[in-house]
Amino acid sequence: MATLLTLGAPCLRAQESLRSASHGQDAHATAPSRESLPEHWLDILRGQVPHETALGVYAGMAYDWSDMSFYLASWQALYDYEAIWQHRAPQGLGMRFESNLGVATGTEFSGERLVASGNFLAVYEFGAPKTAPIVPYIEAGVGLIYTDFRREGQAYRLNFNPVAGFGIRMGSTFLVLRAHHISNGGLNDDNRGINSVVLGFGVYLGSDR
Repeated sequence: MATLLTLGAPCLRAQESLRSASHGQDAHATAPSRESLPEHWLDILRGQVPHETALGVYAGMAYDWSDMSFYLASWQALYDYEAIWQHRAPQGLGMRFESNLGVATGTEFSGERLVASGNFLAVYEFGAPKTAPIVPYIEAGVGLIYTDFRREGQAYRLNFNPVAGFGIRMGSTFLVLRAHHISNGGLNDDNRGINSVVLGFGVYLGSDR
């Protein structure tokens, strides 16, 4: 009997080791695969992460510089928040990346002047665009803006560009009203900002979200 117990103990230990190894393999097989952040952002830049693309036009008028207005054409990409940051997020939360190019007019400078900006915004849709005919949404974010002019008291032509808005998505189109700000964020004492109200309209070109 003692001999059988002595021989049985190593066998039991071997079986436990095999079971533990098997459980570890199962856990590894079922764990969600996550790319490293550099590879993930390269996939985003290549357009390999599910998203929507859109074209838009924006018209803005400064309310603290009443003679200045601007007009922008916009290319945009809208991603689910989880697709960007790779962790759980509320349903309806997304990230919008946009590049804008256009002109500004005003009495402090002659003719039309170039305006170019790039922004990223958090977007929350109050509904599912695939099933609801009208989906309201809110958005807010920040970016950089270049203006080929400087108003009096403005230190730089390249400034920060916080924006926030409320919009309505209707099928493949959207309409949005935005608050638009330009300033250097206190990097220079000469920081005369420009505040504008902006109306935008756009069309979604396609979706693989």
